[in-house]
Amino acid sequence: MYDAPEDGPTVGAILEICEIEVYGCVASCRNNVCDRSGNCTDGCEDGYWGAACESRCPANCEKRTCDSTNGFCISCKSGYWGNTCNSQCPLHCIETVCDKTNGSCTQGCASGRYGDICNRTCSLWCVGGTCDKQSATCFNGCVQNWAGSQCDGCDSNHYGSSCSLECNRNCENSTCNDTTGLCTLGCKTGFFGDKCDRQCTCCPSGCDRLTGRCNGDCPVGKQSPVPNTENRSSLYVVITVLCISLLLNIFTITWISRNKACKRQDVNEEEKKDTDSISTPGIYDTAEENAGYHELGQLSGPSHYDQLQGPATNK
Repeated sequence: MYDAPEDGPTVGAILEICEIEVYGCVASCRNNVCDRSGNCTDGCEDGYWGAACESRCPANCEKRTCDSTNGFCISCKSGYWGNTCNSQCPLHCIETVCDKTNGSCTQGCASGRYGDICNRTCSLWCVGGTCDKQSATCFNGCVQNWAGSQCDGCDSNHYGSSCSLECNRNCENSTCNDTTGLCTLGCKTGFFGDKCDRQCTCCPSGCDRLTGRCNGDCPVGKQSPVPNTENRSSLYVVITVLCISLLLNIFTITWISRNKACKRQDVNEEEKKDTDSISTPGIYDTAEENAGYHELGQLSGPSHYDQLQGPATNK
């Protein structure tokens, strides 16, 4: 039996050398060591991954290094995020730097933007157009006529889509709804209406904001210009009844007039028929008249006595 010298290579070393020489490890195996299947046993050189270190790490990995097992990047180049660094950071991130895991902007947003990925716009009415990245609060307040932490509404004295309309000065504290312009705190003394644009008459203590009816008693000889609700209801009922009555009268008169016209037309037609029958002689009437003339002719002819006497003789 052969005994290897004490200072010679061991059997294991000889086998390992044989495996390397027989199977041939790829160059990307660290230390150029692999098993008989070609899998790198000491891992991969930088820039490669896989069992046999046959795959390159993604191009956008920082220094192109990645996990040798799954190929995920340890970190990404600036402007990219994701496991394989194949997604670009949001455009409005400062210096386009974002978190590798979720893509949120880690250094804040460009001017005028807010949100985790800086995809939302600060209010146009923020002074300078800048706001807090998380809360959208305007750093420097609002431009004229606008109010709110995010400058998204009108101040108390203006209303309208651009907050350019002024509340009526007769509103209490000149305060109104920023959309409709209706006075929210009521009217100053002497005015009433939703926008306090109507003036009370002879009401020393002011009047009801909605009806204009004087508060308290009216001065001697004066009367509230606006009837109370009960009187107005009665007035509406009377007006309604009068309108219905008027319509009924018009209908009745029209019906009577049409009936009279129809009857008048029937009478005229009857009279016309009678006139036609009188003025046109009938055949029997003509015969009777001819008979009368015939008899008159017979009377005017020679008599029987004249015939018997004969012709006159000459003497």
